[in-house]
Amino acid sequence: MSPARPAATATLRGSAVGALVAALAVAAHGIGGGGLPESAALTLLLVTCSGVGAVTAQLPARFHGPLALMGALGVGQVAGHFALTLISHVHSVVPAVPMLAAHAAATAICALLVANAERLYGPLVHVWRVVLRGAPQPVSAVTTAHVPARPANPAVALLRASISRRGPPVPV
Repeated sequence: MSPARPAATATLRGSAVGALVAALAVAAHGIGGGGLPESAALTLLLVTCSGVGAVTAQLPARFHGPLALMGALGVGQVAGHFALTLISHVHSVVPAVPMLAAHAAATAICALLVANAERLYGPLVHVWRVVLRGAPQPVSAVTTAHVPARPANPAVALLRASISRRGPPVPV
């Protein structure tokens, strides 16, 4: 039995989950009263969110439903919150109600963004390929060669091209 192959959008899903969880965890943490993270907490957050994104990208295609997406984003928000509170010690590990609401809203926003990006991935890639490569054009089998008529006297053709037919402006 062969292992299940990841979907075509697995890398997109994993990258989006990791990046959006990191960005919205910082935003929700700040809005909820936790403040902006210091460099050590931010580094831990980025490592944590990279791990969450990598695990999400490796999930088989049968786990790419909306519930699995909400679960991955929820786990990412919880991991991001713990990564931010582990080093900074600004508040307790258990989030307050405003911070919990901010993390929940961030999870819902992330789910909508990732689901829409996955839905639009196929059509956008198709359009991009057509624009870059160009659609194949049919080749006509009948071609006619255009042979320009040569003037009888080349000097006459040169004089016709060099004589200006424009005169001075007409007085009003």
